[in-house]
Parts: sequence; structure tokens; C-alpha cells
Amino acid sequence: MSVVYFDWDPAKRQGIIKGDYFNEIREAFSVNNDAARFQRRYARFVPSRKYAITPTGRFNSGLFYEIKKYLLDSQYNVKLELSDVFKKNILPKYDINDIASLRLDLRDYQRDIVKRCLNLGRGVVVLATAGGKTLTMATLIESVYKKHSELRCLVVVPDLGLVTQTYNDLRDYNVSFTFSKWTGKHKPDLDSNVIIANLGILQSSKSDLEWVNYIDMLVVDEVHKLRKSNKINKIIKKIETPNKFGMTGTLPEERVDQWNIVGTIGPVIYEKNSKELRDEEYISDVSVQILNIHYKDKPDTRTSSNPTQRYRKEIEFISNNTFRNTVITKLCNKFNNNSLILVDYIDHGTLLYELICKKCKDKKVYFIRGEVAVEDREHVKTLMEKDKNIIVIAISKIFATGVNIKNLHYIIFAGGGKAKVRIIQAIGRGLRLHKDKLNLIIIDIADELMYAQRHGKKRIQLYKKEFIKYGTKEITEK
Repeated sequence: MSVVYFDWDPAKRQGIIKGDYFNEIREAFSVNNDAARFQRRYARFVPSRKYAITPTGRFNSGLFYEIKKYLLDSQYNVKLELSDVFKKNILPKYDINDIASLRLDLRDYQRDIVKRCLNLGRGVVVLATAGGKTLTMATLIESVYKKHSELRCLVVVPDLGLVTQTYNDLRDYNVSFTFSKWTGKHKPDLDSNVIIANLGILQSSKSDLEWVNYIDMLVVDEVHKLRKSNKINKIIKKIETPNKFGMTGTLPEERVDQWNIVGTIGPVIYEKNSKELRDEEYISDVSVQILNIHYKDKPDTRTSSNPTQRYRKEIEFISNNTFRNTVITKLCNKFNNNSLILVDYIDHGTLLYELICKKCKDKKVYFIRGEVAVEDREHVKTLMEKDKNIIVIAISKIFATGVNIKNLHYIIFAGGGKAKVRIIQAIGRGLRLHKDKLNLIIIDIADELMYAQRHGKKRIQLYKKEFIKYGTKEITEK
């Protein structure tokens, strides 16, 4: 019988794989480097493949579970041997059988998630947006705290708005552990059991991160944001505790990005998609109306040989086109409930804001962008939960992730694009159940332009994959 040996590199805080079938294992955790032929214009040596395991056998610790699964599923007759130091750094496990109770009862699948997290001690949970990730996370932390009252846990969320939202949620759940915020305005309270921090403060050059190495538990919300080359990924990797958990509504499409998340945090231990939640009536149903806009005059992109410049010219045309923005405005006038318009650029949002304010006299209109204070964003969300006929225009990077609004009936994709994670996250903004809402309606503004057509087809593929009903209507400028 062949032997595959796993050891630990304390300097790099990585696992080391040695023994038989090393080359086969390394090759299995690699993908084609599709950009290599372009990169070779600027660099002489560019590898044709991307690897999750280095030539010397180093790999990010959480990837062990995927390697183990690969070996057990393969035809190889192998024995796995793990050094004691490897086990200590890779195989955490909580000796906890009881799941704590909070003010809100867990759904069956949420209870299952907490059980799996406690059983393995680390891992990634893929739970569709509006599935109750924060309540699940809070119950997990509460369950650990009940057995370990000296718990020190760091919860990482994408932005300042989610720091406030998570803080308020924990308070509403009536957790027994102490918790505090760490942002540019709030210093970390190292005496609290849980510290909620945004990505920005962790990446700030002014932040002292030494204390992070002494935490017992790490929870990363919207863990899909970890990318191999970004700064936050490097920071998360250096955190010594093996008790790491990641929550996300959807994983990136690229295998290399998935391996990076799994390697940094742990294996995917639970998955539940939006269709399952919709079928079980935990979240609202959703449908998409695609509006294909045909323009009288299209932008001439042939004047530039640079693809980036051609794309930029098309984006400028879409953002500034009077006919297109008027179509969006007329839609808003017809809505009798709250709507969210997602744009990618401030200039586009400003044009829409001015036009909608002028034409939609009986609507309350707000524009959420980076410089709008977190308190003001929260105020707008509160208004939307209470009132009707509110239109919020928002930069997609701000409002597409983590923001949950129950009393939201319409979302307009006004910026186009094809990014899977961003689209799925954006749809999730309006999937929470509300007494006055039968289903969420997505208005997908498509454009009969070169790049926009390609992106539109990608979005349709995504709707099909997520089993979201969609229809198409043609609109022609005269």
C-alpha cells in the first residue's frame, strides 16, 4: 500500500504533502492558466497552469479535506499518515453536543449547519441570501460560548453598514456573550467575547493586528470576497486559530478561487441554494423581466483597437443615454411599492436620481453611494420597511451585498454586467418574506450592444441555473 504523508510548516503556517502520487495529486489541484498567452507578451516565463499546491508540497491548511476526498475517491490504494503537529493545526473539533437557544428559533437546516460546524470545528457554509446566515452564525458562537466562557471571537463583515447590522442583529437575538464593534470610529474592545470588524479596518495600515493572533474563533461573512492576491486574504491566512468559519450565498466560479477559500477557511460543509429555500417557502419567490433595448443610434466602438476603451465607451453610452434612463424612470412611476435601482457608477446614479426626482413627484427618492454615512443608509432602510413608494438608487458594490430589506418588491439591474456573485447577492436583497409581498420582481435592463449582449446572455444562463423564471420584452427607440 502506498503512503501519503502530511506534515506542517510552522514558518509558513501551511501543510506539507509528501509521498507517493504527489505529482498526480498536485496536477489534480490545478487548472489551465487561460491568461498565460496574453501575459507572455510582458513576461518571458508564465506557467501554463495554476496550482493550489506548490512544487515543494506546501498547501493552505483547509485544502487537506479536499485532498483527502480526492484520494479516497480515486483508484489509488493509499494510506494517509498525519504528523501530530499537522493534526493540531488542521483538525480542530469542539466537544459540544448541545446547540444553544436564542430569541428566534432555528429552522431545521440552520440547526444542521450549526451541528456540522461544531462537529468539524471549521468550514465554509454556502447558504443562499435571506437564508438566515446571521442567526446561524450567532447560534454557533453562542453554543461555543456556553462551553467556553472565555471565548474570543472575531467576526469579519464586508463593510461598515454590515458591522452595524450584525451588531443590531446580535442584540435582537438576545445573545449572552458580550460583543462590540471595531471600525474607524470604534476601537476594538479586547474584553468582549466577540468583536465585529469590517474589511477596511483590518486592511488599514494604522490597525494593530497583533491581538488577532490570540483569538479562539474566526467567522468571515461573505467569504467569497477572499481572493488569492488580495490583502484581506493574506491577513486571514496569518490568523493562527484553526477554528475558522466562512459564510456566503455563493462561491466564485473559478476553481482556483474556490480552493483558495477552502484552503484558507476549511471545506464546504453545507450547501443550500435559493431554489430550495423558495420551494420550502422560507424566502419569497422571484421572477425576472428582461427588457432588451434597441437604440436608434449606437456608439461607434470601431474607432479604438483597445478592448478596454471600447467597453468603456459602451458603458458611457449606457449611463448617459436619455432614452434608456427615461425607460427606467417610467417604470419607477408605475411601481406602487418600494424599488431598488442598482448602478455601477456614481455619474449614472446621479443622472437617474435627478431624472426620477423630477418625473416621479409622488415618490421618495434616495441615492446611496460611498460618501453617504452608515447612519443615513440605516435610516433609509428603516423607512423602506415602514413606508411604500420609496425608490433607492444605489451603487451595486454598496447595496448588492449583505443588505436585507423585507419590504422590497422591485429591483432594477440598471448597470448590466455579468458577475455571478454580484447578481446572486443583489437578487437576495429582496428575497425576505413580507406580509405585503407575493414575490420579488427583477427588471433586467439589457442592451442590444456588443458587450451588453454578451453580458445579457451570461445573466440568462445564471437565471436558468438558479431556476429563476424570466421573460423578455423588446423595446425600440424611435
